[in-house]
Amino acid sequence: MSENLDFSPLNSLLTGRQPFDENYSVIEETDDFVVIFKKSGIAVQVTDKQTDDLERILEEKYKGRVYVLNRIDQPVAGLVIFGKNKAFTQEFSEMIQKREVKKTYLALVAGEPNPQPTILKHYIKKLHNRAMTADEKIDDSYKECELKYTLIKSFDNYHLLKVDLITGRFHQIRAQLATVGLPIKGDLKYGSKRPNLDRSIGLLSYQLEFVHPVTRKVYKFTSALPQNDVLWGLVDVETDLGSGVNQ
Repeated sequence: MSENLDFSPLNSLLTGRQPFDENYSVIEETDDFVVIFKKSGIAVQVTDKQTDDLERILEEKYKGRVYVLNRIDQPVAGLVIFGKNKAFTQEFSEMIQKREVKKTYLALVAGEPNPQPTILKHYIKKLHNRAMTADEKIDDSYKECELKYTLIKSFDNYHLLKVDLITGRFHQIRAQLATVGLPIKGDLKYGSKRPNLDRSIGLLSYQLEFVHPVTRKVYKFTSALPQNDVLWGLVDVETDLGSGVNQ
């Protein structure tokens, strides 16, 4: 009879590890890549061998190496893609450098966003565990960064922005929006006045779109909205964002 018992909750308690399906879900899997939806609070990749991260969990799941192709911060939810072989990983990385991979985020922000679509251009530098921005290039450690935001909807104290990421720098969206007076909800590191109860921030890796470098098939993945904040529940996907269907 013991062979039919499920000891995963006990194992999770003893090891401190959460069952895979509680924090992640597989959106798409091919021979070349796997697209994952991750909840906030879980790291994509860490160097601490005592801490579980999405990379290590997937390597255990697939019994082999996986390659991180886009990193999102630990308090951020949404889509993450991993390469399953070196050939695809290299080609996809080159596509990112050529800006051939479209990455779209949703952000809940305070402040007063421009009602018109707005392009933000700054120079950014990673300093320890945060990013610093400047209007001009101070030295070679500052890299150009650029994004476009569009106001989608306004609430009493916050606004929903669609953010099209043009470059991909460390903490770029968080830092750039904070620089122009639009701190992300719950993001104490970049100017939010109060934290979210679960220590998440109001940022979602929402869409990922690319053409497969070999098959030329077009892939478009769209994340579900998080359920950890009442404001996400006030967003109507069809009306506010338009329908997004995985292809």
